[in-house]
Amino acid sequence: MMRFKTWSLTLLALGFAANTWATPVLVKQQQQVEEYKLENGFRVILAPNDKETKVYMNTVYMVGALDDPKGKGGLAHLLEHLAFKGTKNVPDEEFQRRLDQYTLMTNASTDYNSTRYISVLRPDAHALREMLYLEAERMQHLVLKEKFVPSEIEIVKREREVRLDQPFSVLMDQVWKAAYGNQYLGRLPIGDIDELKSIQLKELNQFYQQYYAPNNAVMIVSGKFDKADVLKTIDQHFSSIPSKTLPKRVEVPALDVSKIAQKQFEVRKGSDYAKFNLYLSPSNDVLKPALALSPLLYTLQPSGHLYQSAVESGLSTAVQSSTWLDQHFDLVFMGAIYAPTHDSQRLQQTLISTVEKGKTFDDSEIRRVKNLVKNAQEQLWTNASAVGQLLADYVVTYQGNWTRYFEQQAQLQNITANELNNNLRQVLNAQHRVTGHILPTPEDQKKAQAQAAEVTKTLDQQAEAPEPLKDVSVYQKEVEQYLQKSAIALAKAEKTVQRGQLKNGLKYALYPAQTPDGRTYATIDINFGDAQSLMHKSEIIDLTSYLLLRGTQQYTLQAIADKSIELSASATASPSSNGMVIKINAKDEHFSEYFDFVIDLLKQPIFEQSQFDLIKTQSLASLDRPYTEPDVVAQLTLSRLLEQYQPGDLRYHFEPELSRKAYQAAKREDVVQLYKEFVAMNHAHVAITGPIDVKDTTKRLNKAFAKWNNKRPYQAVFNEYQATQAQKHHMLAEQREFGNYQSILTFPVGAYHPDAAALVVIGHILGDSQLSSRLGLALREKNALVYGFGSNVDLSSRTDSGVLGISANYTAGKSAQVSEVVRQVILRLREKGVTEQELAAAKADILKKRVTALEDERNIHKMLISQLEFNKAFKDREIRDQEYAQLTKTQVDEAIRKYLRLEGLVEVMADQYGQAEPIKP
Repeated sequence: MMRFKTWSLTLLALGFAANTWATPVLVKQQQQVEEYKLENGFRVILAPNDKETKVYMNTVYMVGALDDPKGKGGLAHLLEHLAFKGTKNVPDEEFQRRLDQYTLMTNASTDYNSTRYISVLRPDAHALREMLYLEAERMQHLVLKEKFVPSEIEIVKREREVRLDQPFSVLMDQVWKAAYGNQYLGRLPIGDIDELKSIQLKELNQFYQQYYAPNNAVMIVSGKFDKADVLKTIDQHFSSIPSKTLPKRVEVPALDVSKIAQKQFEVRKGSDYAKFNLYLSPSNDVLKPALALSPLLYTLQPSGHLYQSAVESGLSTAVQSSTWLDQHFDLVFMGAIYAPTHDSQRLQQTLISTVEKGKTFDDSEIRRVKNLVKNAQEQLWTNASAVGQLLADYVVTYQGNWTRYFEQQAQLQNITANELNNNLRQVLNAQHRVTGHILPTPEDQKKAQAQAAEVTKTLDQQAEAPEPLKDVSVYQKEVEQYLQKSAIALAKAEKTVQRGQLKNGLKYALYPAQTPDGRTYATIDINFGDAQSLMHKSEIIDLTSYLLLRGTQQYTLQAIADKSIELSASATASPSSNGMVIKINAKDEHFSEYFDFVIDLLKQPIFEQSQFDLIKTQSLASLDRPYTEPDVVAQLTLSRLLEQYQPGDLRYHFEPELSRKAYQAAKREDVVQLYKEFVAMNHAHVAITGPIDVKDTTKRLNKAFAKWNNKRPYQAVFNEYQATQAQKHHMLAEQREFGNYQSILTFPVGAYHPDAAALVVIGHILGDSQLSSRLGLALREKNALVYGFGSNVDLSSRTDSGVLGISANYTAGKSAQVSEVVRQVILRLREKGVTEQELAAAKADILKKRVTALEDERNIHKMLISQLEFNKAFKDREIRDQEYAQLTKTQVDEAIRKYLRLEGLVEVMADQYGQAEPIKP
């Protein structure tokens, strides 16, 4: 690895004399990463990658919850929410509209030490320039308005409710409060309710003026971009922003575990059973490499010490481990998920004895995880978002010194077995241990609670001034540009892809192309049987797919894992309706060898009894849990209401008790029989993408699959269209801060129906954006009923059947209001239709994402199996692009009136105020 270089101003002057924008000065460089600095102190870290298809931007302000004023916990986080509400030159909702227009995704977060504004963009110079301008506006000209403060405080409260209803979040809050009290890390970044309510606009403005400054910020840009253009634009927009005298940062006292009075914590919330040991110690850079390797060493299948002692022994269903290596502390999680039938005390003893007193790790084990980490790091550097996030984390943790990452990776690879074991012993011991126990919600908190009459009036019922019509010509130009780009990419792909069929019926598509990450991908879609022949075999298909790649007479599970690590490759098998999907990927130079290796595994599985017993036991244990959480109750209820098939049918919804009985009855012989009777390649589809030789690969497919047949009939199993009648059910769930809303509206429209494009656009307008969509504005921004929600239109490729699904977590007690808002939104769309601006923006955004997908060969690979299955080509995608582009307001409004029918809306809400009577399956 090249050591970083610090360039002098003299060298810079010589190297960049030809440029007039010489303000950004190169101050640090290592590998492909460069750091520049402006005279006002603003730092810019660039990690260009011309093979990427996106640009990742992260503007990091070195201010977080630790800097919240006393008695104003959550102020930094609240300011982050308000930072999307407009600036001096881009006012109000126009700011969010531009974010939607120029990005593929935008978000923000606040932690203890930083506030981050993240955007993912197409590799488009104009969009990147516009985003840099918007970030400069946010840094210097943010306009905070009183009218937004109360609603955003309510939204933060919704966010807090959801997060603190997660058992592990509650556990960590308890641990930090025991360590620090109600200060430092004991104050949640999200804020305390009473303190949030006390925050005034002048305090937010003062905080913004103090901390949002160029000399307190770092911008990371990674992915595909023109470096010179980015630096020039940054100079143009940021150099004139004056630096500020910054307040002194809060110093967190060194963590002293011996002073934590409480060492055992218990959380009763949710449906899981889990034991955790948390090992806390002061931050120590010498120990970090060993700690970073510890999760893999303990939990990797099948060699992980904790996996072997807790899972293979039957004491738990799964083990978990992770690290949080911070500037203030080092934290290692070691835990296990278990079932009520397991012995929790014995499991706790095993966790302690394995981690604190167990055998040491030998050279072969350490070499295995080092290679795994090395493979993962190589892949990380091909992903702009992963690189940008990594650099941001190191900037924050090491006060700007992102090169520490490279130093740590070198230390990690050079660590010896003796050093590693000694360093682990310094932290993973009783002195540093804090225990956590997660148990399900107590039974007395699962009874229906009395609720006062719920007010259903919402802000949407109040009169509003109509939104001024925006200029749609900008969007129309974008649509034309995306159509052109898409047509070129589709024609190129169609010309390159080679499709064919083997004599036994297997269809294949070979795409000889270089992927951005230098890897070759293969997908094998194995189809077999029909609804009748596979009755009561759903769980057997699951077990078969899980065991398929876990051993042959020649290769043990460990040998398979080691081969995958050696070749920097992976293979997975998963069930898919009446079939299985095998996914394979490897570095280009190893693909042929690894592909042949996986084919041997597919052809010679032994379905070892011990592995069968293990997965059966794990499956049964995972089912042995209460199903009383709001989202689980809502989803189960909705599935039961919509069910149209008989138990045992592959399409029958998940029903815990039926699944438990099926697993109890399953035998290894059932798996062997299903494999012999059904698994074959005469109804399969294979897609391979990478720098492959087409002729050689075709021969390899013939040799591997051409004679692998069976005579059982095959018919794809799929859900047929079912008209729904309006229903509304309020179900009982356990006591939580939030409830869950789920609704479904079906329509007789499939993926290839003439109205499909219009329905996708309607779905986009309805709920694509968390902030500016119809549901986002109504549920979150105006009424503050939810923090986040989900909305999607799903259209079947096999039949004219489609569904609109909406989901949201709401404050318990607000179910009627959520339902009312959803219905209002649909009614308004029916009454007034969409605006021209909404339609134009939706079409542009949909086509932007569609053309972006075509610029990554891995996404094209994902399209090939579907094309083979339905006899489609890239020309069909071009036709759909044209359908989007040509949609008119009249056509969309007609589709809204035709399909968005409240008389077909099925709604389920679940919280502690619901009805106790369950809907029978």
